Amino acid sequence: MFKTLFILAIGVAVGYSYGWTDAQENEKHVADRLLERIGGETRSRMGNETDARFQTSDLK
Repeated sequence: MFKTLFILAIGVAVGYSYGWTDAQENEKHVADRLLERIGGETRSRMGNETDARFQTSDLK
């Protein structure tokens, strides 16, 4: 039990220090930057404009 709590405390300390230094250097949140890096290349191909897909001229 002590070992688990010790590892958890170390993880929280490392995560907090990483988050603090990251927030000082960057304006955007780390999750936002990660999503842009992962999905940024394919985001333009995945349009969510439903109205443009189902125009009345397409339904005739």
